[in-house]
Amino acid sequence: MVASQNDGGRGDDDGGGGGGRDGGGGVINNQQQNNHNNKSNSNNSNINRNSNINNQQKQIPHHVVNNNDNNDDNDDEKSPVYTVSVHSGVGYRNEGFKDDNNGDINSGIPPEPIKPPALPQQQQQQHHHHHNNSYNNNNNNNNNNTYNNTNHHQHHHHDDTQSRKFKLSRSEKWRILKNIGTVSIAFMVQFTAFQGTANLQSSINAQDGLGTVSLSAIYAALVLSCIFVPTFLIKRLTVKWTLCVSMLCYAPYIGSQFYPKFYTLVPAGILLGLGAAPMWAAKATYLTQAGGVYAKLTDQPVDAIIVRFFGFFFLAWQTAELWGNLVSSLVLSEGEFGHTNSTISNKIKSCGANFCVSRNGADESLQRPPDSDIYKISAIYLTCVIVAVIIVALFVDPLSRYGEKQRRADSQELSGIQLLSATAYQLKKPYQQLLIPITIWIGMEQAFIGADFTQAYISCALGVQKVGYVMMCFGVVNACCSLLFGSAMKFIGRQPLMALGAVVHAALIGVLLVWKPHPDKSYVFYTVSGLWGVGDAVWQTQVNGLYGTLFRRNKEAAFSNYRLWESAGFVVAYAYSTHLCARMKLYVMVSVLIIGTICYIIVEILHRRKQKRLKAIADDPKAAQAEANKPEETDDEKDDIDDDIIITHL
Repeated sequence: MVASQNDGGRGDDDGGGGGGRDGGGGVINNQQQNNHNNKSNSNNSNINRNSNINNQQKQIPHHVVNNNDNNDDNDDEKSPVYTVSVHSGVGYRNEGFKDDNNGDINSGIPPEPIKPPALPQQQQQQHHHHHNNSYNNNNNNNNNNTYNNTNHHQHHHHDDTQSRKFKLSRSEKWRILKNIGTVSIAFMVQFTAFQGTANLQSSINAQDGLGTVSLSAIYAALVLSCIFVPTFLIKRLTVKWTLCVSMLCYAPYIGSQFYPKFYTLVPAGILLGLGAAPMWAAKATYLTQAGGVYAKLTDQPVDAIIVRFFGFFFLAWQTAELWGNLVSSLVLSEGEFGHTNSTISNKIKSCGANFCVSRNGADESLQRPPDSDIYKISAIYLTCVIVAVIIVALFVDPLSRYGEKQRRADSQELSGIQLLSATAYQLKKPYQQLLIPITIWIGMEQAFIGADFTQAYISCALGVQKVGYVMMCFGVVNACCSLLFGSAMKFIGRQPLMALGAVVHAALIGVLLVWKPHPDKSYVFYTVSGLWGVGDAVWQTQVNGLYGTLFRRNKEAAFSNYRLWESAGFVVAYAYSTHLCARMKLYVMVSVLIIGTICYIIVEILHRRKQKRLKAIADDPKAAQAEANKPEETDDEKDDIDDDIIITHL
């Protein structure tokens, strides 16, 4: 990274155009010098006028310090160089400029004033000598005050610019792409381990509901972690090392699979939940800030770049479902355990909607794989976590390359208590209240496919060794549809996609209520799994977007509510998993889905009415004037300014 000591020349909103490292100093042209000599009686006014001109037309030496890239300073003359300004609170604003000399019409910053032609060295010396004599002879005190104030002003801007601007070469964009790819790969490796482990919990640790209880502990801890931990940890460890520490929190949970007990798995699950929230927050911060810098370097819209970066990240992350389940299936398929023909007919009646752990007992319908296979899987997954941490620690550049320290020093992020208060206040809004059921549904449907479907249908009828293969279908379809629906929304809108998700999941619940799973019809398992991925992709893409649309001015509190109620859905589903039969779980889920869909429709109706009302007001000048005189709304979706992008996933 190349840091600009003081690029001078042009200021931005944070202040700029200060003196160079040696104090700067202006050059006054010949006409100004003659006017100064001929009007010595009005020297005070000339001093002010010349000082203003001097401030506008500083000729500041260009000084560059190379911190990391040794070749960047040698390439400055060959390729354009970009200056990135760091602003407090909102990260990077789209006000970068190129070449440090020419104005960028897209940045909103006026071009640098044209500098006067440089005088010959001897003439400059005479010019400054005469200029100083005039100051001393006519108004020495005023000149000293002006000089001191100017130097103080220059020094202030020198320090401010030095701390807030970073000079980067064009080649920095490749480094940013490398970092984005590395973070994405690290998360893919990390969640290869976690997704594979989580999908097996209800089957391999079914005794007394240990697996589902540990999963419930994860999401219960996640609720508290989302509110109190991310800001605290990121400010103290920085984004990169928050990622490393948080990812390490997954290791104890996977390591506990070697000795699964309530006093090992549950505390490890709580630790994982506490680490998950800052990990996702740090990831979102890294992608957002790096995307802002990349957008400046490539002269592209910031929003488009950030969405592209997140799209690439989630594409890689979604494939973790594929790799994690592939590992478990390959290992478990090596053994010859499973149901024999004589046992299938006796146990098949207890599978599907009839599956009931509390009544039949887990051991009657499920067969735990040999410990040696579980140990082998856990060792592979534990290695994945360690490798993911090493990847981030060694190959991801810290955000200090782009001014993380300055942003953290000036940060206006909400503290845990403030966020809790804002989250509670958010619940007073009608839109937020109406979105609670559909948000809870999102958590419940993910918990069902990961715990109940794998246990009551796949493991019971096909065997634990087939869980990974069936869930691979879910992961692949979910990843593809997430990308597809994100693009399709531009053309067909949100309402048809939400209707698709509701219809697909309602139909699948109906199928699961009447379907009698049998090993001879294995294709049905894959079909149900894939279609469930279609519905999940709808909720993940569209409901997140709906929150961002409705609550533009309160995104942090809005997405905190999203995380809260989605996590609540996970906790509720895991909590009743061992106490209700599969049929009753399906009844509960379809009820929540119906309520959530109805409330969502009400939100869309209210939102559409408001849009029509605002459009009518805009078309009527008198109504528009009356609306303008009303107090400005600060707590709903009226604001169309999208200052930043917040993308979260639990």
